[in-house]
Amino acid sequence: MFSLNVFFSILENAALLLALVYVYSLSPTHQRKVAPFLWQFLMGAVIGTIGVVIMMDPLVHQQDILFDARTVVLCLSGLFFGGIPTLVATIIMALYRYHLGGVAVWVGICALSSSALIGLIWRRYRRHELDQISYREFYLLGVIVHSLLLLWLFLLPFDQALDALRTVSLPIMMVLPLLTMIIGHLLAKIVFRGRDIQVKLQEDFLFNNQFDIGNIGISITTKTKHWLRVNPYLCRMFGYSENELKALTWAELTHPDDLNKDLLLFEKMVKGELNEYEIDKRFIAKDGSVIYTHVTIACRRHVQDNTFLVIAGFLDITHQKQAEQDLLQSNEQLALVLDSSELGVWDWDVQHNRISTNRYSADILGCSMEELNLHPKLWINAIQLKDKFKFLRSINEIVKGRCISQRVEYQLTNMDGDSRWILQTGRVVDVDDKGKPLRVCGTHSDITDIKQVEDSLSIAASVYQNSSEAMSVFTAKGIIIDSNPAFSFITGFSQQDIQDQHLRMFETDLQPQHFYQQLSQQLSQQGHWHGEVWMRRKNGENYLILLTINSIIRTKSQGARFVALFSDITEKKQTEELIWRQANYDALTGLPNRRMLLTFLNQEVFHSDRQHNHFALMFLDLDYFKEINDTLGHDMGDVLLIETAERLKNCVRETDVVARLGGDEFTIVLTNLEDTHGVERVAQQILKRLSEPYLLGDQTAYISGSIGITLFPDDAKTTEALLKNADQAMYSAKSHGRNRFNYFTSAMQDNAQKRMSLIQDLKVAIIQQQFELYYQPIVDLSRQQIIKVEALIRWNHPTMGLIPPADFISIAEETGMIIDIGNWAFYQACEQAAKWKTQFNHHIQISINMSPVQFKDESTDVENWFKQMSLLALPTNSICIEITESLLHDIEPNVEAKLQAYGNAGMQLSLDDFGTGYSSLPYLTKYNVDYLKIDKSFVGRLAAKNNDMCLCEAIIAMAHKLGIKVIAEGIETESQRRLLAFAGCDYGQGYLFSHALCRDDFEQKYLVEKAIPLQASQQI
Repeated sequence: MFSLNVFFSILENAALLLALVYVYSLSPTHQRKVAPFLWQFLMGAVIGTIGVVIMMDPLVHQQDILFDARTVVLCLSGLFFGGIPTLVATIIMALYRYHLGGVAVWVGICALSSSALIGLIWRRYRRHELDQISYREFYLLGVIVHSLLLLWLFLLPFDQALDALRTVSLPIMMVLPLLTMIIGHLLAKIVFRGRDIQVKLQEDFLFNNQFDIGNIGISITTKTKHWLRVNPYLCRMFGYSENELKALTWAELTHPDDLNKDLLLFEKMVKGELNEYEIDKRFIAKDGSVIYTHVTIACRRHVQDNTFLVIAGFLDITHQKQAEQDLLQSNEQLALVLDSSELGVWDWDVQHNRISTNRYSADILGCSMEELNLHPKLWINAIQLKDKFKFLRSINEIVKGRCISQRVEYQLTNMDGDSRWILQTGRVVDVDDKGKPLRVCGTHSDITDIKQVEDSLSIAASVYQNSSEAMSVFTAKGIIIDSNPAFSFITGFSQQDIQDQHLRMFETDLQPQHFYQQLSQQLSQQGHWHGEVWMRRKNGENYLILLTINSIIRTKSQGARFVALFSDITEKKQTEELIWRQANYDALTGLPNRRMLLTFLNQEVFHSDRQHNHFALMFLDLDYFKEINDTLGHDMGDVLLIETAERLKNCVRETDVVARLGGDEFTIVLTNLEDTHGVERVAQQILKRLSEPYLLGDQTAYISGSIGITLFPDDAKTTEALLKNADQAMYSAKSHGRNRFNYFTSAMQDNAQKRMSLIQDLKVAIIQQQFELYYQPIVDLSRQQIIKVEALIRWNHPTMGLIPPADFISIAEETGMIIDIGNWAFYQACEQAAKWKTQFNHHIQISINMSPVQFKDESTDVENWFKQMSLLALPTNSICIEITESLLHDIEPNVEAKLQAYGNAGMQLSLDDFGTGYSSLPYLTKYNVDYLKIDKSFVGRLAAKNNDMCLCEAIIAMAHKLGIKVIAEGIETESQRRLLAFAGCDYGQGYLFSHALCRDDFEQKYLVEKAIPLQASQQI
C-alpha cells in the first residue's frame, strides 16, 4: 500500500507541472507566435524533464516495475498542450525508461505512449472548451488512461503480471485518476485565465444597444467555431434557444454541400489572409428545414492576448431563393415541353437582326446552340440551292408586312452531310406603330421521316402496280377487293372477273380435305399465313404457287383486310425436284446415293433408338469388277452394275434400303430386325444371286461379293461408327478369301486403331528420320566372297523399338508415304557407298528395294537420283534397283520410262521374289534385268531332285541363257548352299552367311575384320 511519503511525492511532482504551466502562461503571447514550433519544442522538453524527475522517485518499485505519476503528466500534456510538446515529452521519458531497463521496460514505454495518445484524442474530439471540462470528465480521463496502464502489465509473463496486478491495481486506480482530476482542473484554470480579456473584447466589439434588435441574425463566434453570443432573431431563424446554439458550432448547422467552401474562407481569415468575407449558404434548422442565408463575416484580433473573435450577420433569403427556383423550374418545364415535342424554336429580332434558337434547332443543323446563335447565317447557308429562293421569298413577305405568318418546306444539308426535310412556321408577334414587324417567332420541324413515309407509300403503290408477283386484297370473308396486273397475268382472270368474287373460285381438288379451313383459322388467330398452294387458272389448268398472306387493317368499321402475295413456282418446283433427285440418287442405277443413305441412316438411328428397334447395315464390294471393267469396257461394267442393283433390290423387303456409294460399292439397310438369322439369310441370298452369270452383250461374266455386316445398337449407336464398322467387316471378308460375309468384331476396331496409330507415327518418323538402313551381304556361292550388299530398312520407333519393313511398308505404300521413305533410303545408300569407297577403299554395290508405288508416282524424278550420285562422285553401277514381278504386269508408260532411264544410265536392275508373282518372262530382256532373285519359299524346301530343286535349276538355266545372274534368297544351311552351287546358282543371301547388320556392325565385321573376304574384282 502507498505510504504518506508517496502521496507527498505525487504532490511534489504535480507542483512542478503546475509551476511549468504558470511560467508558460506568463510568457508573452506575441513571442510564442514569433517561433511557435520552438516554444512547443521547449515546452515538450520541460515536460519530459519533469517526467524523468518523477521516474527518479517512483511511487512503487517492485521487481523492476515502476509506478509513478508520469502517465498523469503525459495525458494532461496531450490534452492541454497538443501534439508537438507531448511527442517530445514522450520520447524523452521513453528513452529514460529504456535506460532504466528491467523486465517491464516495454510495459513502461507502452504506458507512456498510450497515455499521450489518449490525451491527444481527447483534445481532438472534445465538444467544449477546456475550461468548461468538468471534474467528472477529468476523472473519467484518468480512469481510462490508468486502466490501459494495468492492461499493459500482461506483456509480462502471466504469473508475474497477476502478481503485479494484485499488488498495485487498487492503489493506482484510487490515487492516479483522482490526481488527474485535480491537476487537470487546476491546469484549466491557469491556462484559460485570459478568458476575461476575451469577454471584455467582446463587450467592446459589440453595440449592445443594437445587438438584440433588427431583422437580421447576429452572432459572435470563436476560432473553434463555437457561438459565444447570438441574438434573438438568429434563434428564431434556426429554431434553437440561445443555450442550444451555444452548445453547437456553426459548422454543425451548415448544409454539408456548403460547408467546405465556408471552411476554406474561414481558415484564410484565421490565418490572417482575410479580415472579412460574404457568402450565400444554407443552414439546417432545428425542425430539419433548409434556411437560405446571405452571411457577412468579419473578425477582430487582439495581438497582445492572441484573442480572436468573429461577428457574423445572417440575412434570411429563403423566399428569394424559392422564387428563383420556381422560375427556374418553370423555364425547365417549358424547355422540357419544347424538347419533348422535338421542335426547334427561333426568335427573330427584326429591328436589330438578331436570332436566337433552342437546342433542337442546333441539333437539326448538327452544331452547338451557341454556335448557331452567334452565326445565324449557318442555317440559311445550309439550305439547299433548289429551295433557297423559296425560303428567302417567304421571309421577304413577312419583312414587308405582306403577311403575318409563314409556312414553308425545304431541304437543308446539315454539318454531317445528311440531307434533311424541314417544315418552318413563323408568326409576327410584335409590330411598330406603322405595322412593320419588330419580332417574329416560329418553329423548325424535321419532317424527313414523314417525307420518307410519303416516298415509301408512293413506291409501294408503284411496286403494287408493276410487281411481277401477283397481289390482291380481300376481306375476312374472302371477298376480293383489289388486285394488281400481275395477278391477272398469272391467273388469267381480269380485274372485272374477280371484283367482289370469293377466293373459292381458285380452289382445286389437289389440296387436303381440311386445308382451306385450317388456313382460314390461322389467319383469324395469327393474322398471317405462308406456304405452297395449288390453284386453278381461268383455263382450268392447275399450278403451284408460293403464297404469303398478311393482315393489314383491323378496324371496327372496315373489319379485317388481308393482302395476298404469290408467285407461280410450278416450273421451279419441278426443277427443284429434279435437282433433289440428282443430288440424292445414283444416276446409273437409280438407287439412293451416299448423301441419301446418310440422311436415311441418321433418321433410322434416331427412330430405332427411341423405339428400341434393331437394324443391320451391310457393306458390299464386288469382287473382280475391275477386271471385267478393264477387259469388257466401261459400258459393260455399267450394265453389270445396273443388273447388280436389281438383284440386290430383289433380295430385300420394300422397307429395306439398297444404296450405291460409288464404283462397285453398295450398302443395304435391313430395318426392324427381330434376330440376326434374317440378316444371314439375306447375306447368303445376295451372295448366291451375285454368283449367277451376267449376260453382258455377247459375253458372260462371273463375279462374287464381299459383305461386311454391323448391327445397331449392338456394335454402334451412331451413323459414323456404323459405316466404319461395316467397312472394316467388308475388308475383313475380302482379305479372308472373298465371296463371303463377315460380322464386325471389336478386334477389327482394335486393328483399325492400331493401323491409324501406325500411320500417324509413320508421318512423324518421316519428319524426324527415325529410319535406319541395315546391310546384308550377298555372297559368291563358289568362291565364298562378298560381291555386294542389300540395304534393308528398319524403323527405330521411340516406344516399340526396331520395326521390320514387313510391318509398315504396306501401310506406307497405301498412304503414299513410301515415296518419301524410298527417296530417303536411296540417298542414304548413296552416301554410304561413297563413304565406304573413301574410307575403306572398297567399291561395294548396294541393292535397294523400290516399291511399285514409287515407279508409278509421277512426282518421283529419276534425274534427281542421278544428280545425287554425280555430286558424290559415285558410279551409277554402285546402286542396284530391286523390283518385284508385279510391277512388270500391265506396265504403265511412266513406269516403263523410268526402267529405261535406269538401264540407260548404267544402273543395274534386280527382279525380286522371282517365281511367286505374275509371269514376267517377256520383260526380262526388254528392260535389261541383271539379276534374278529366287524367292526363299523355294530355297527353304530344297532337297536333291525334288520339285523345288527342279524349279530352281530351271530358273538358273533360263537366266544364264539370257545372260542374267541368279541370286538365291533365304539360304540358312550348308546343304542348301551346296545344292545351289552345284546347280550353277551364282550368288546367295541368307542367315548362313549373315543376318542384316547395322552400319557400324557391318563395317567392323566385313570391312575391318573381313569375316568373309570381298571379291577381288570389287576392290579398287
